[in-house]
Amino acid sequence: MDKNTIIGALLIGAVLIGFTLFQQSSPQPQATPTADTTQVVALSQPALRATATGADGCTIDHPEDSVSVVGPVLPAYQQERPEQTVVLKNKKLTLKLSNKGASPVEATLTDYTDQQKKPVQLFRQGDATLNLPLRTLENKIVNTSTAYFDVISQSDSAAVLRMQIDSVAYLDFAYTLRPDDYRVGLTITGHELRRLLPVNMTTQDVEWRQRMPQQEQSWKFEGQYSGIYYHFPKGDVERLETSSESTEEIKESLQWVAFKDKYFSSVLINQRTGFQNNKLTLQAEKEGSGYVRSCSLAASFPMSVKEEVTQVPLTFIFGPNDYELLQRYDAELSQNDAPLQLDHLVYLGMSVFRWINKYLIIPIVTFLSGFLSNWGIIILLMTLIIKMLLWPFTHKSYLSQAKMRVLKPQIDEINAKYPGKDQEAMMKRQTETMNLYRSAGASPMSGCLPMLLQMPFLIALYMYFPTSILLRGQSFLWAEDLSTYDAIISWDFNIPLISSFLGNHLSLFCVLMTVTNVIYTRYTMSQSPSSAEGMAGMKMMPYIMSIMFFFIFNQNASALSYYYFVSTLITILQYLAFRWTLNEEKLLHELEENKKKPRKKSKWMQRLEEAQRLQQEQQRKAQKKGKR
Repeated sequence: MDKNTIIGALLIGAVLIGFTLFQQSSPQPQATPTADTTQVVALSQPALRATATGADGCTIDHPEDSVSVVGPVLPAYQQERPEQTVVLKNKKLTLKLSNKGASPVEATLTDYTDQQKKPVQLFRQGDATLNLPLRTLENKIVNTSTAYFDVISQSDSAAVLRMQIDSVAYLDFAYTLRPDDYRVGLTITGHELRRLLPVNMTTQDVEWRQRMPQQEQSWKFEGQYSGIYYHFPKGDVERLETSSESTEEIKESLQWVAFKDKYFSSVLINQRTGFQNNKLTLQAEKEGSGYVRSCSLAASFPMSVKEEVTQVPLTFIFGPNDYELLQRYDAELSQNDAPLQLDHLVYLGMSVFRWINKYLIIPIVTFLSGFLSNWGIIILLMTLIIKMLLWPFTHKSYLSQAKMRVLKPQIDEINAKYPGKDQEAMMKRQTETMNLYRSAGASPMSGCLPMLLQMPFLIALYMYFPTSILLRGQSFLWAEDLSTYDAIISWDFNIPLISSFLGNHLSLFCVLMTVTNVIYTRYTMSQSPSSAEGMAGMKMMPYIMSIMFFFIFNQNASALSYYYFVSTLITILQYLAFRWTLNEEKLLHELEENKKKPRKKSKWMQRLEEAQRLQQEQQRKAQKKGKR
């Protein structure tokens, strides 16, 4: 390598080294950040600690994030997240809760089935909401129904869902399901709620809504027994029912409110403080929609946030309208307080009808069902017992009819003695006839009164059978379910005016009941004496009533038609036995002997004779004026 080459290589190396040193000493320009549409904001409060429940039931804590949050800061309960379902379950009830709103969203009764033989669902996803509208310090409304809750703890019988307000304040909904029970306790607990709500607040609003799915075969009769029931402290149970839409505002305190259909109820109880400023709304759903009624409650209850911890205990009942079950719940919940009267969810009629059902019919049914499982046999035996209890009144009515029958030849003589349809002749026939009845010891009214005394029992049973859940799903002969109609013929088209009352079917027990009533009416009328005047229209009345009952009962519970059918058959047998054992000649002899005995006129007879006398006198005066 020559001298020039070496010098050139050295110069090139020096230039490179100098350029490198110059670049390192020069300041580098700052890189321009990429524009971002999201604003970086500082947190006004520490990031919230999120909590969740692991599969093993242990609580998992996620540490606080130290980095700034990008975007507008929302409270934890307003941050959308996947909806989570919490399930509480025992042998009788399965209750699903949602982390969105922390309210019951589905209730299933495992002991009862619907028309598709699936467990009864009192409400399904989307049918029910429970909401507390929280009015904040900024006078804004925060609805718990749209807030997201964290599942703090969960088991088959209990769950705690938390609405985290900030790092300190929160609102808990704690649910507790009792073993083998339809009751669910709900304790609403607030911690440092004064950070969110005004410290001077005294009440909290609550909103509860539910749609009632159709559970039974007949939409019409299920809706007829559906409504909103409510209880006044130390008062009665009242109800709101409608076939369209109805609203009722109640300022007084209510201890419980129930959304009730024919056989099942959802009940919300606030036993400690009650509900105030209540607004109840009931709306009938369209037939064929799969629902019968929509119910809602808007109310308030006392609540203060002055203290660090606020608690409000409530109780739900999601279960059947079982009389004995509700009585037991009433005794357990009431304790030393006034009864809650939960058994009024079973409609047994009013006043005397409810007393008959409560103290006669239900005890008989309870006794018989203790050793019998066939409800057709139970109803038959119950009918026999009732007929035996009413036999003294029935016998008196039959005896009165017999007296009228043996006196009929004498009545015919009186009618022949005073022929004609003029006013005077009719008054004379009536007077002579009443004198005959009085002297013989017979009275047309004595046969009516015993029959009237039986009417409360018939009406009470009309109330009992369609509402007794004990009959639901019970079969007998061709009837698959005694709580609804037993259709033997059905059709899909509507018959104007008829289908709205009769339905699109024929119930066999109802047909048998009607035919038996017509036969019994025809037979008894043929055996009973009657006067010629004014009786032609009355003779048709029993037949018209039988047809009316057919239209009324055709869509009703087949157990009710079966009871009246059996009752009429027993009545026919009683009547035939009475006629067979009665000696009419002996009875006539007794009546003739009664004529010989002096009898004091009754006040009613005295008033009748006085009215007849005054009427005859007015007729004579009118005749005199006419001659002038």
